[in-house]
Amino acid sequence: MALRYIRQLYSLDTLDTRFVVPANAPPKEALELANLDPAQPLPVRNGQVKSREPIEGVQPSRWNTLEFKIYGVLITIVVFFMFKSVLDVSIGQIWTLLATTSTNVDAESHPNYSKFSHLLEDGWIPGRKVDNSDLQYSSFRSNIPYLFLVVLLHPLLRKLYDGFWRADTYTQVRSSGPSGLTMGLSPSAAADARMNQRISFDVPFTAIFIVALHGFSAFKIVGILYLNYCLTTKLPRSYVPAATWIFGVGILFANEFGKGYPYASILGIFLPSSPVSEKESLTTNFGHTLDSFGGLIPRWEVLFNFTVLRIISFNMDRYWSQNAKAADSLEKKQLDPSNLSERDRVAIPAKQTDFTFRNYFAYTLYSPLYLTGPILTFNDYTSQLRHRPLSITPRRTALYALRFTICLLTMEVMIHFMYMVAIFHARPNFSLYTPAQLSMLGFFNLKHIWLKLLLPWRFFRLWALLDGIDPPENMVSLWGWGGGRDYAADGCELGGLCTGLGRPERAGGWDF
Repeated sequence: MALRYIRQLYSLDTLDTRFVVPANAPPKEALELANLDPAQPLPVRNGQVKSREPIEGVQPSRWNTLEFKIYGVLITIVVFFMFKSVLDVSIGQIWTLLATTSTNVDAESHPNYSKFSHLLEDGWIPGRKVDNSDLQYSSFRSNIPYLFLVVLLHPLLRKLYDGFWRADTYTQVRSSGPSGLTMGLSPSAAADARMNQRISFDVPFTAIFIVALHGFSAFKIVGILYLNYCLTTKLPRSYVPAATWIFGVGILFANEFGKGYPYASILGIFLPSSPVSEKESLTTNFGHTLDSFGGLIPRWEVLFNFTVLRIISFNMDRYWSQNAKAADSLEKKQLDPSNLSERDRVAIPAKQTDFTFRNYFAYTLYSPLYLTGPILTFNDYTSQLRHRPLSITPRRTALYALRFTICLLTMEVMIHFMYMVAIFHARPNFSLYTPAQLSMLGFFNLKHIWLKLLLPWRFFRLWALLDGIDPPENMVSLWGWGGGRDYAADGCELGGLCTGLGRPERAGGWDF
């Protein structure tokens, strides 16, 4: 039973059903078949899911053979010594650690310990120091209690809001009998009502969330969004693609060179400045007062990259939806809108009435995915607002939350016992380390980088899942097995998040 539960916990569909359900397969039927073997993708022919059948000539699994048992023993020994190499230089000989109950093992351990001990802090594990010297992860780690509070409050507030307006009475289709007629709204009208109900909550919550994050700089973000909305709605249709990309790339450069457009610089052009004091030449104006209320993350421009991607998605989805020759419509394909495949959710254009500034605002600044993503197209977003994805179930979300918790505890245990980040920051005498120890210090430092990226991304994706939105999984491969591609693509975004949180930079910190 325990082995079966572990297999379910670490199955591909727990991480993301996109790994087991083909992009062109209807999720309802595909997910039912996925229960047969959640660790393997489903066979698909011509867009239709086919049931698995035994394949002739295929040899049985070798997992229970003597050969694989020997492999397991060898791998266990190798992995043990990999960890031991880093533990020895962090907390002294591991045998000493296991044999003693002293809390001062570190002070009597490796000769280089005194060179990096000042970077360690008191940890929550008894008798252990914690290596919290990484600027990026320490910023996320220090804000975890507040993030968990927001994640708990957001779905709760939505339920209270829906309950107050009795949303279930008009956003769900109820059969009135064997005739199949519905009580109240038609399925299409009920889906539209569900979307409108969610948007009506998301807009005010997003406004409060953005103001809390960026203070008065939230008006700069709204101004950029409005400028882009005017661009995509006022320009002739043929100019929209080029204008979208020019605006998107241009705004990134403008944000960088303008350093977030401080109000002091903007208002300094129009308003007179007054000296701070009679002895100082520095001047101030009302803009400095506005800049002082920068919220939790004053550097909003660092986190605006993901918003630019959503801006581009909105513009291009609107542009493609206006193509009169487009064949990707629900009516022409005769598809069930509540059981669309991943590809259809992205390809089938939203209704023309969906491309309003209200929906655009809610989409580009959607709270759970605002800080780190992942990215959803506007078409996919509106489709999921109308029909809750079948991939989201209480069991799967609970397993995903458990996997996140395990990853978080893994990171905590690692930084309490393995101080490779502090060692590299302090740059001690590396000649005191053996080649094996140096290689493992570098290897586990890469694991630390992978985990510090994984935790924020999975945390915010978990928030979206709890809210009924299923974005794609970002962190798939582990460092050493292809995970470098994920880091190279998105690693700088976490740097922006943690820089924005305002943690003071430490000497010897990593540069990104």
